[in-house]
Formats: sequence, C-alpha cells, structure tokens
Amino acid sequence: MSNVKGGALFAAIVGGGCAGLTAAIRLERMASKSLAIFEPNNTRHDHIWAYWDDGGPDLEPARHLTEGQWKKWDFIGDAGAIRLEGKSFVYRAISSAAFENSLRESLKNAEYIKERVVSADQLTDCFKVSLESGRNVYAKNLFDSRSPSIRNGEFLQHFLGWRVHSETPIFDEETATLMDFRVPQDEGIHFIYLLPFNSKQALVESTVLSSRPLPDSWYEKQISAYLSSNYPGAVTNVTYKEKGIIPLVQYRQLTSLGVPIGVRAGALRASSGYAFSQIQRQIFQMFNQQHIEAVDLGAISGAKPGCDRFESWMDRVFLRVLRRNPEIAPELFLKMAAAVDGDTFARFMRGYGDWRGRLSLMRNLPTGLFLGSVFRSSAS
Repeated sequence: MSNVKGGALFAAIVGGGCAGLTAAIRLERMASKSLAIFEPNNTRHDHIWAYWDDGGPDLEPARHLTEGQWKKWDFIGDAGAIRLEGKSFVYRAISSAAFENSLRESLKNAEYIKERVVSADQLTDCFKVSLESGRNVYAKNLFDSRSPSIRNGEFLQHFLGWRVHSETPIFDEETATLMDFRVPQDEGIHFIYLLPFNSKQALVESTVLSSRPLPDSWYEKQISAYLSSNYPGAVTNVTYKEKGIIPLVQYRQLTSLGVPIGVRAGALRASSGYAFSQIQRQIFQMFNQQHIEAVDLGAISGAKPGCDRFESWMDRVFLRVLRRNPEIAPELFLKMAAAVDGDTFARFMRGYGDWRGRLSLMRNLPTGLFLGSVFRSSAS
C-alpha cells in the first residue's frame, strides 16, 4: 500500500497532540485537502491548559471549551502580595482532553492513523513516510509535532494537582492565584497554583522548579497542608488528579521529520512553561494564507517560535539566575509582577511583547545579580 487512500496526500502530520491537531484543523479549514495524522498513543492524560487570551482569532477554537476565566491574577509571598488585573486580556483555562477531542471530531478529511513513524525521506516532489508496520505513505508536505524528549539535568517545572470540591463556598472565583510561595522551599522553587472554577471547586497544584521530579506523595502533602492552612475547617474532596513535567528549555535545531511545529519549533516559553497560546498563534500564522489551496511542497512558511530573540535572551538570563539563586525566586517573581500592569504582563508572557514592558521588567530586577548572567548568556 503506497498511501492512505491512493496518491500523495497534501500533508502528513507526525503527532496528534495540541500542535498536530491544530495544524490539521487549520489546514482543512483553509484548503480542504487530504491529510493524515500519525499518533500511536491510544491514551492522552487530561490536563488543565491555561493561557492569556486577548480575543484574537488564533484562540477562537478553544473559547467555547472554557472551564474558567479570570481578570485578576495574584502573586503571593511571605512579604506580601501583588494583584494584576487585565483589561484586554483574560486568563482562561480549558481541558486538554476536551480541546483535542473537539478538534478530532471536527476533522472531516483527515485520516487518524495509530502507527509510529520510523523515518521520512524527501523525494523529488513529496515525502516518503515509513511506518512501523512497514507500509509507506506519501505526502507533499510533512509536519513534525512530536514533543522533544526530556534530557538528564534539564531545568524542569514539575507538578501534581488536585481538582477539589468543597462542601461550602471557600474560593474567590474572581481571582486566579498564579504563584503562592508561602510553602516549603527546601526541594526547589516551590509554589501553589490555584484556579477557582467557582466558589466550591478549584484546581490546586503544587509546582516545583528544579532538575529532579519528586514522589507524588510529596506534592500531595504540600497541597493538603496548603488547604488546611489557608482554608481552615473546610471539608474538601479530591475529584481528579493530574501531574506533569515541563522542561524549561529553548528548543533549537532539533532533528525533525519535515517542518517542525509546536514545542518542537520553539513554541514553549522557556521561562514559564506556557505553550498553548503560543502554539495556537504559531499555527494560525503558518496556515492563515489567503490562497493556501495553491500551496505546494516547500511553500508553507516555517513556524515562528513562542517569543522573539530578545525575549528568548531574557528567558535564558532569567533561568540562569533562578538555577544559581533559587532562594531569591519568590522575590524575583513578585518584583516582575509589580513592575507592569496586567495587560503588559500578559502580553510579555504570551511572547512578542512591547519594549516598554520589557524595559520595565528589567528595571525592576536586581541589576548586580543579573549582570554576571547577562555576560554568560551573551557568551553562550
């Protein structure tokens, strides 16, 4: 068998996660061409994906799946708290499973193939995609959305979260707590992340920045202690658990099968671990061409990363400071939040922020501490 349905496909996409499915739906909407998605995994764990939304068309596919949204965002430390409020931006949360299922169900012309791709070769006018079963598929365009492997020693954001239900209203449903550092710091840069879906239900995550993930029991102990300390007397039941590991890495020059997209193409914001809205913008820009029906091999533009070069440099410097000085992380994050207004902060976190916001953030951080890391980053 030379192909899925005979003849070369318009596009083949390796990986059926967020980036792969988003690319498929955008391609199908714009071109109604034949597509194949290769995803060998039958199960994908559900997570809450949260992001800043400015109302742009790139995030349209996710809005109807909103589980919670907040205009106010808190950063809390032992010395006080900073509250930011968005005017043009909201912080929005969706279920990863609901989003991927929605895209999968919307696809009309795409073939979803549960096989692993072992290799791909570029021929004269198309790609030859070789599958684990031994058959080959041919496609004019090939996109690689596979998540890169985590390497030993990388700086990680690792977490475990409980979705809890309280018998009484205890949560401020108007405000998302993005970072609460009033928790033990002995195992890395540790904070609680709390998204209240209403006054009785919330996602509460114990999140750590370090190079070593911890046992599930450790995170659960932190969440239990946090709830007891901040909501004394409240009776809460755990209705769902989620966990994950996000490498805080700027991926560059990875070997890919065809054109890399998503995290593989630098969509992940290394300083924060945010990627969803960056992926949506990246794919929207790639496949939002007026005459995409005429696009052939090599004509689709490459994927833009999640931020520009200057922000990428800022991320490298900031991460180097955090790794060398984890004890001052709570102070640094609160200083960043205090430096700008809510919209400026959200715009910077999404990537491609304005220069005024960048300079304000830089001015509010301790100059002496960052100078050494600046020189080391410039030399690397």
